[in-house]
Amino acid sequence: MSSMLKKQLHIYIITIAVLLLINPKIVVSQSLNDTIASTKVINDTSIVVTDTSRSQSDTLNMVVVDSAVMVDDSTLQDSINKKPSKWDFLSTGGNDSTYYSFYGHHFEVDDTNTVEYWIYNKQVHEVEIFNYDSTLNNFHIVHPAFRKTINNSYLGNNGSAVQSNIFAEPNPKSGFEFINSYTPYMFLSNQVDYYNVMKPFTIFKVTIGPKEEQNLEILHTQNINRHLNVFIRYKNYTGEGNYIRQKTRSNAGVVGATYTKGRFASHINWTFNRVDVEENGGIVDTYLVTDSTVSTNAINTRLTGGSNYAKVKQVFFDQKIGFFKTNVSDSAQIGAYWFSLQYTYNKEKSFKEYKDESDEYLKTSTKETLNLYANNYSGGPSFDSSYYFHRNNNFRINLEENPNSYPFVGAFFGYGFQSTDYYYFNKDTIFDNSHSNSLKSSYFEGGMYRLKGQKFKFQANYKMFVSGYRKNDMKLDGFISNKFGKEKSQFEIKGYGGIYVETPDYFLTQYYSNHYRWNNNFTSEKRTSINVSLNYPYYKTEIGSRLNLLTDYIYFNTEALPEQYNETFSVFDVYLNNTFEFWKFGLNTRLNYQKSSNTRVLQLPEFSAYAAFYISPNLHFNSTGGSLRFQLGTDISYWTSYYGQAYSPALARFYNQTEQLIGNYPFIGVFANFEIKRLRFYLRFEHANYGQTSPENYFMAPYYPTNRGTFRYGLAWTFYD
Repeated sequence: MSSMLKKQLHIYIITIAVLLLINPKIVVSQSLNDTIASTKVINDTSIVVTDTSRSQSDTLNMVVVDSAVMVDDSTLQDSINKKPSKWDFLSTGGNDSTYYSFYGHHFEVDDTNTVEYWIYNKQVHEVEIFNYDSTLNNFHIVHPAFRKTINNSYLGNNGSAVQSNIFAEPNPKSGFEFINSYTPYMFLSNQVDYYNVMKPFTIFKVTIGPKEEQNLEILHTQNINRHLNVFIRYKNYTGEGNYIRQKTRSNAGVVGATYTKGRFASHINWTFNRVDVEENGGIVDTYLVTDSTVSTNAINTRLTGGSNYAKVKQVFFDQKIGFFKTNVSDSAQIGAYWFSLQYTYNKEKSFKEYKDESDEYLKTSTKETLNLYANNYSGGPSFDSSYYFHRNNNFRINLEENPNSYPFVGAFFGYGFQSTDYYYFNKDTIFDNSHSNSLKSSYFEGGMYRLKGQKFKFQANYKMFVSGYRKNDMKLDGFISNKFGKEKSQFEIKGYGGIYVETPDYFLTQYYSNHYRWNNNFTSEKRTSINVSLNYPYYKTEIGSRLNLLTDYIYFNTEALPEQYNETFSVFDVYLNNTFEFWKFGLNTRLNYQKSSNTRVLQLPEFSAYAAFYISPNLHFNSTGGSLRFQLGTDISYWTSYYGQAYSPALARFYNQTEQLIGNYPFIGVFANFEIKRLRFYLRFEHANYGQTSPENYFMAPYYPTNRGTFRYGLAWTFYD
């Protein structure tokens, strides 16, 4: 038996054992319940909430998408205006017996099949409830970054560094500067999903690819009682990679709970993330990627013994207590309060370590011995480490939004203080470069919002730092939206944006390592953001435009050193997302055009596109009463040529370069997605045009070619009872 088959078998056995330990009835009832045609079950997708505005403007712009759907921060659910799926409890269950808390939760307490899901909105310290999406569209897209953004700089192996190339849709952001290239693989405490289930609910997902690639994800959640829910979620990315020294071994997990009863509402989670990747610095001779006779693992790379290891641990806790109960006429709604007091605490403790044995390599074409890095201060192997420890405490008084009683809006006023420790160390026998610094800041904040309106919604927030390292930092942002029309003709117009002044991260001003050292005196960055979008749910169409004006912008120059541009320039984009379906055919399209007014500081691909064409017949089996849903199709990704950002393993981040053009190359794939009862699975052949399309410049980052033709398959299996 091959090692790959052994690993798959071990994963399956361990998963079943864990499920049995959690609830012995899960596996047994699975086979029994599958025979009941009338049983309603929830969609087996794990849910991703993408709010790209959090990392930029912190405006409320949240949507729920399938875990494999490639969308931007406001993509419509593909299941809107479609026939309800048997996976969706929320659209089929319930008997109007609900309770209403001052948070605004509506729980279907008497429908034993109901599953609800929400996310905590850190901006207004409220929660937003969403429904699951049951579509098969883009289920075959498994990389977490490409599920969110159609164009990314990428090193070619799941678990390796990745960065969005669409400016308005960046990676989720951690406070630790040197791990943001890995956040798509992580759980971040301020973006954790919470649940309310009437039966224990479990999702098991696995993807198998070439070179020992295995991606695993497990979610289990259950209610202890009507008010208390606990959950655990885990994901893992492993693989050898197609090129030398590309191995990844990364995992992430989150454990959390919610308690909502009467005047009390609590949310808590603890996340842990580990990144363990080999770094090869990219290939030495880029022309070899066009020679199909040369095996990928025979192409020399620019770094020997390079590796990055990082740990990120976060804790989040929020407690809210309501006062002065409102008089609600509907007896089914209880627990609404006029005011509340709230305390929120979050902590992040992160560590990163970089090693390399030597940064020398031989360029085959010229027989020159070159160095990957401009500097090697110790003259020997590197052992660089950096550490980040952040704590934030926040106290608020809230006027609760009560849609059934005056004044129909919510408001808050709060005070917070934070403390951050920075540390970096370079194992250097000549210089003592260990350094640590502790920085403190305090702030006031306030805001007003209406989030529970049926058509009209708005939010306005203000935050000002009044002391410490971030004194005079400011954030003023919000959104306003309104729905017009009814049923099929209904559409929504939304405007959102903000003004931001932010002190540079300490690691951008002070840092020492074996290959990089800087001491900068940067001023605060300023950004003004103006965005507008039009959503047409019935036609599954969204169009929008986003404008950012950047002043004193900090970027990493061609030497991979932070530099500040002290004038103002702009980044503008327009996008279109559409899913068109006619009879058994469908076309899923994502288009983006963006323009930077300063290409020396910020080079971007002007046009990016993704399109998937598919046929989706359903097969019905009269003998069993069952059915098979499936899609057969092809997709293509394309972006125009530009000087894509290079990658520095020592910094674990991308930087500007002017040597190699990236893009002007189509990536074509074929796929098949299937759904049988609670099991969904896919087959996909990526880069199917390898060797057939000219030019063969299939790089997603300079010196890092993507894989040649690659076959992947995977499944998602839901258990509940």
